[in-house]
Amino acid sequence: MTDADRTDSEDSRRRVVLGYALVFSLPVCVGVAVMLLQVTGSRPVDPIVFAPSIVLAAAVFVLVVAIGVGGSTET
Repeated sequence: MTDADRTDSEDSRRRVVLGYALVFSLPVCVGVAVMLLQVTGSRPVDPIVFAPSIVLAAAVFVLVVAIGVGGSTET
């Protein structure tokens, strides 16, 4: 395997990891926002709705990226 192939493989893997991170974090953001909208009766731009949604989505995003960067158990 050449260096160019490794670089292409690593770039592809990074894109896949970022894609999965977005796929898993965006529904969390929307779900938390909808739940808080129903519970508080606030608007979507109020900090009580906006902030927890973004924080939890960012936490899920970072968690998925950290797991994805950690590598595979396959040898």
